[in-house]
Amino acid sequence: MNFQTLNKQRKFILIAAVVGFISIFLPWVSISFGGFTAGTINGFHDVGILVFLAFVGAGVVAFLGDQTKTLEKSRWFIVLASGAVALLFTLIFWLKVGSLASFGLWIGLLASVGVVGSAWMFKNP
Repeated sequence: MNFQTLNKQRKFILIAAVVGFISIFLPWVSISFGGFTAGTINGFHDVGILVFLAFVGAGVVAFLGDQTKTLEKSRWFIVLASGAVALLFTLIFWLKVGSLASFGLWIGLLASVGVVGSAWMFKNP
């Protein structure tokens, strides 16, 4: 794979998927008392596993096919659905934890919006 010749749509999807993949390992929930962090939980809990699989799926599909062209309709739909699943379950996790949400959750949320936005904005007309 040559990143220079990769299509713009695939580049942005791949970057967002990698950022989302990394966000799973960061703290999604942080419990602190008086400035002291009592504990953190990463994204590999509860519905975070589905978010992880959605980011991996979007990244893998970005590699398939002719990398110099935009995604074909079926692969575009798979990436769009993967990004939507990541976005939906990240929002569900955020609603569960509320004010305990940490920076990893926010990065995952932005990455899932990035996957959906990249697939949608750079689609083949």
